[in-house]
Amino acid sequence: MGYVIKMPKLGLEMERGTLLEWYAEEGDAVEEGEVIAEIESEKSIGEVEAREDGVLRLVGLEEGETVPPGTPIGIVAGADEEISDLTSEFEDSAESEPDADAGSDRAGEVGSDETEASSTSATGTDSGPAAGTASTADEVKASPRAKRRAEELDVDLAGIEGSGPQGAITADDVEAAAESGAAAEAETEAAAAEAEAKSAAEGVKASPRAKRRAEELGVDLTGVDGSGPQGAITADDVEAAKAEATPAEAVTQAGPDSERAAGVGRHRTATLVVDGDEADALIEATELARNAFDLDVSPLDVLLVATSAALRDHPAFNSTFEDETHQLHRRQDVEIAVDTDEGVVRPLIDEAGTRRFADLVETRHDRTEEAVAGGVSGGRATFALALAEEFDGDVESLVASPTVAGLVANCSRRRAVPAENGVSLRRCLSLSLAYDTRVVGDDDAEAFLTSLLEHVDNVPELVLRTYGR
Repeated sequence: MGYVIKMPKLGLEMERGTLLEWYAEEGDAVEEGEVIAEIESEKSIGEVEAREDGVLRLVGLEEGETVPPGTPIGIVAGADEEISDLTSEFEDSAESEPDADAGSDRAGEVGSDETEASSTSATGTDSGPAAGTASTADEVKASPRAKRRAEELDVDLAGIEGSGPQGAITADDVEAAAESGAAAEAETEAAAAEAEAKSAAEGVKASPRAKRRAEELGVDLTGVDGSGPQGAITADDVEAAKAEATPAEAVTQAGPDSERAAGVGRHRTATLVVDGDEADALIEATELARNAFDLDVSPLDVLLVATSAALRDHPAFNSTFEDETHQLHRRQDVEIAVDTDEGVVRPLIDEAGTRRFADLVETRHDRTEEAVAGGVSGGRATFALALAEEFDGDVESLVASPTVAGLVANCSRRRAVPAENGVSLRRCLSLSLAYDTRVVGDDDAEAFLTSLLEHVDNVPELVLRTYGR
């Protein structure tokens, strides 16, 4: 028998849930217990499973949308089963959005039979239910999301043929109508722009590296004077044109971060996420070290030890890049980024790879206090490191030229997974590595993160090794 999928409630304090990803598409057959969606509430992540075998007949929520617990988000039913009585719940939901308590009453706590029904989710394309009105209230059937999209895109629902249940208009139908109306005009404009750009480009002489820099910095080569052979534009010409186009006051306001602005487009981010025992290893090692050394040990100290080992395995990341030269460094001078009331401070832990663990912890405390008191950063770094709990910026903003790479670790998130008596919250460890694509590649980044994770699991032994230094 078909049922309505509702946003589940991940705990008593949950007020709204965000749909992160759909693992099934509308029209797909689903099996009982199959994970078909993932949701998030604050720092908890939950997997949504099918309650019974059937077909995903309707999807009512897009990836990234946020709604209160108990809100209908889809329908699972037999392939030929009548679902008009189920789609009516979407109309009721659109008129009166349920609050968190109401969601709890309707969806129950995670792990209950009702929540299992709520936890059965869907895909990322919304084919909304047969609903009430649009342009002519009693004649046009459209899903609530289709109505919102029609209003956003200024599309008249009366002229659209619906592809949803019982001929209801879906959001996809609205978007398709809007696109078809603008397609011819957009195609004409794109063709004219392409022809103009091609014509302009044919008259510009530039070195291959200059073209790459122009693309990275968003510089129009047709307005740059070349200083190279036969008037060809060089990479230096491009950078000079970019600097000339940037208001001096904007650079002044950027302060220490102005160097980072010059690296826009050079970096890429690779992320590795694990849960369970692998994620617990960092926190367990922190507690072990805290008890053994009787010091205020942070996960950052443990992460620094593991990172130092990974940098020895992959020396290309312990480096700088300037004047077109990739310089590998034997010393590990690691910059730590920490948010304070006065802004971000970046104390430098010099020679991090040769210090004993206790000295490493004490040095981090001292350098951080000095940076907070004086508002100063360290010196020239060969790598950058931060905890997401202490640094609010994105990982690419962590890396200052000429440093090649930096890492942000997040060990505060929890993933909710189905368990025998409800749900189990597992710790998640996220490792995000930003790297300069001019000197290291995607495979290098993947290898570095894999090595780092192995060293995190082996931190106790790494700490013991520091006694011999």
